[in-house]
Amino acid sequence: MGEKRKSQPKEASAKRSKSQKQSSKSGGDGSGKEAATELGCTAIPYPKPIGGSSFTECTARLTVTFAPVYSRDHMAGVHEALNSMLLHYVPQVRGVVLAYSKAKPRSDTALMFFDSPYGQLEISARLLLWRPIAGMMLKGQINVQSPDHIGMLLWDTFNASIPASFIPRDKYEWRPFNEDEIAARALPTLHQSEAVADGELGDDNGSDTDADATRTLHGQSDADVPASPYTNGNRYGSGEWVVKGTSQCVGAEGSLEFVVIDVIRANEVLSVTGAMR
Repeated sequence: MGEKRKSQPKEASAKRSKSQKQSSKSGGDGSGKEAATELGCTAIPYPKPIGGSSFTECTARLTVTFAPVYSRDHMAGVHEALNSMLLHYVPQVRGVVLAYSKAKPRSDTALMFFDSPYGQLEISARLLLWRPIAGMMLKGQINVQSPDHIGMLLWDTFNASIPASFIPRDKYEWRPFNEDEIAARALPTLHQSEAVADGELGDDNGSDTDADATRTLHGQSDADVPASPYTNGNRYGSGEWVVKGTSQCVGAEGSLEFVVIDVIRANEVLSVTGAMR
């Protein structure tokens, strides 16, 4: 009986020490996860910097398909196929085709398979590509700002977006407009709409060119109006991103430089997700 009484405290203390170790271990893991989660919310995953341009040239070998109408003029079919690739993402060359030159067939004979009336021809061509890569620095024209993201247009063609999670909160903050600021930005556009309705725009002969009409609709030419993130559609924004502690808006000249974080391909269209430094 005495031995059993002595062994019980030892067993109980061993169980207590084991449970304490388990609780301390689980508590340590939990705090580590919380710290990692907190770090993940604040840290921006900047990729390794990559220099160079997002535009590149290459000589590619492609297999194009053309309709039976081009059976006597293969090159006409080749040019039609290459034209259909312009401003589209082509997986074979891993980029958006912007232009081509020096297209020539690699064979004098087109191939036809089974009962298909379409011919296939292997060609080579010199291609100008837009191929952005994560880590590159790009500059876009701001066209919208919101608490969730900054939207931009690259070379008036490609879309780019900077989510709020990729905007360093220790450097920048969102500043909403007050009612007076919103009204002041909307007022010039209202005047322009009234002028268009009253027929005040254009010359007496009504022979304005498209370019002149476009400049007039925007009020003034680009040379007269300093570049601003509030030109065109962004005039009705609800606020702006500013340098923290100041009223200086990001992209004060209308453009903003950012780091490419990800390149998104949807069907044949490329868009870029970026981050601010």
